[in-house]
Amino acid sequence: MRLLRLAMVLLFASLPLHAAERAAVIATYAYARYDRAAALQPLATVLGEALGQAVQVRVLESPRALAAALREGSVDLAVTNTFVYLAVRGDAHLQPLAVFDVPAATLDAYRGVLLARRDRVTLTTLRLTDRPLRYAQVIPGSTSGGLVQDLFLAASGVNGSTQLHARYSGTHEAALADLQQDRADVAALADAPWQAAQRASTAGDVVELWRSPPIPPGPMVCRDAGRIDCAQARALLLNLQHKAPDALAAVVAAWSEAAGATRLVPVREPAYDALTAGFADAAAGRAVLEKLL
Repeated sequence: MRLLRLAMVLLFASLPLHAAERAAVIATYAYARYDRAAALQPLATVLGEALGQAVQVRVLESPRALAAALREGSVDLAVTNTFVYLAVRGDAHLQPLAVFDVPAATLDAYRGVLLARRDRVTLTTLRLTDRPLRYAQVIPGSTSGGLVQDLFLAASGVNGSTQLHARYSGTHEAALADLQQDRADVAALADAPWQAAQRASTAGDVVELWRSPPIPPGPMVCRDAGRIDCAQARALLLNLQHKAPDALAAVVAAWSEAAGATRLVPVREPAYDALTAGFADAAAGRAVLEKLL
C-alpha cells in the first residue's frame, strides 16, 4: 500500500501543472442537427496549448442553460447565440471577445419569421384572441425561432403569457411541420426553412405574418477572473484564421448563422441594441426583453 501511494504521488508530480489543475470550460448549447462537442474540440485544443491550461468542452441542453452557466461561473468561455448574449451582456463579470464576420448574404438570410395557418390567424386576431393559440417555437432560448418573434409580438400589443401557449418543436423545420400539420396555430422559426418550402411549393396552408430584420450572430463570451485569461483568448480568437484555420472552420460549420465566415472580429454593440428598436419607448423594450430572457 505504501508503494502504491508513493507511485501515485510520483505520477501526479510528473503531470504538467495545467493538467493537475481544474480544467477550464468552453461551452455552447445543443442543437439536433450538429455535433457541437466535436465542433468545439479543435478550438479547445488550440486554446489549451496557447494558454497552457487544460480546456474541456461542454454542451448544455439549451441557450437558457448556457446563459445560466455563464452567470453562475461554471463556464469560462461560451459560443453563444444572440439570445444568450442579450441575456448576459449586462453582467459586469462577462465580456464579449469576438463574433463571426459573416458575409452580407449570410447576415441577410439570418432572420426569423412568424407564420400562421391560412384564414385562421392574423395579427389582428392575435391581438384580440381570448383563448390561447398553439404557438410552435424551436427550443427554449432560440433567437430566430422564438425571441425575435416574441419581441415583435410584445411591441404589437400581444400578451404572450395569456394569448399564446408555447410548445417546442426541436428544430426550425419541425416547427414549420407542426404548423403545416395543424399541431400549431402560429409558429416561430428561421426564415431559411420557410423560403425553402416556398421554393419547393410545399408551404401548404401557411402564411407569413412577419419577417424580422437581419439578426446579428451571437459572440464568444468570456468570464473575467475565470480559468481562461480573457485578454489572451481575445487575441487568439481575433487571429484564429491565421493560427488555427481548421479550428475556426469546425466551429463555423456547426452554426448555420455563421455560414461563410472566415474570421472573427470585435463585437459591435449597436447591432444588438437594434433588436428592441420596435418599441417606441426604449425602457419598455428593455423591460420586455428582460422578461423574455
